[in-house]
Amino acid sequence: MKKFFFIVALLGCALVYLQQQSYAEKVAHKEYASMPIKDCNSCHKGEGIAPNHDADFFRSHRVLASKAGNNCSQCHSQAWCLDCHQGGGTGDNLSQSNFGRDYKPKSHRSDFISIHPIKAQDNPQQCYRCHEQQSFCNSCHSKLPRNNLKSLGFKSHDNSQGAKWGFEHGREARRSLQACQTCHADGDTCKTCHSAKTGGVNPHPRGFKAGNLRDRSDGKVCRSCHF
Repeated sequence: MKKFFFIVALLGCALVYLQQQSYAEKVAHKEYASMPIKDCNSCHKGEGIAPNHDADFFRSHRVLASKAGNNCSQCHSQAWCLDCHQGGGTGDNLSQSNFGRDYKPKSHRSDFISIHPIKAQDNPQQCYRCHEQQSFCNSCHSKLPRNNLKSLGFKSHDNSQGAKWGFEHGREARRSLQACQTCHADGDTCKTCHSAKTGGVNPHPRGFKAGNLRDRSDGKVCRSCHF
């Protein structure tokens, strides 16, 4: 029993210690990418640098970063990782001279452009760790025909369905409105039908009380359709 309480007390002390650790504010460090780790102390003087950032951290950090629950993002943005992991600003021969490996993810092989829809649907959050959905994905997909999105799982964008599109897209929107807003952020596409101005489909659900939304938004939401 004493051993149990000792372990609990030890864990409590460790938790208090971790909560008291200070972390430096995120700053763009691209110009210091080639600086040895030990030289960081010329500015930081040990403050805000995690204890595991020793002189060999340059080589060993991938093991710590890959562990679940890591806290790298408290100090480093994704741009910091990409300085090295995509060769940005550190020299073209970085992977050969220092590491002997390609730092792009293993999944990004030469044919990745043809298989990435499968990977993206399987675990989209993994893609979003490096890629912004609206800017990165749309840089290609916005140039393709609407029915190209069928391959990504958007059934409502299949032109072969014809009149059924009007029913399918509502189901998709209810399932994941955020996915729709990736491309249709300002709602203009929706308002071509769902608006008092066009006299099309009424966007208000059954039992809608106009005063509730109007009062909460000071009328801004209402004015997008009603003038």
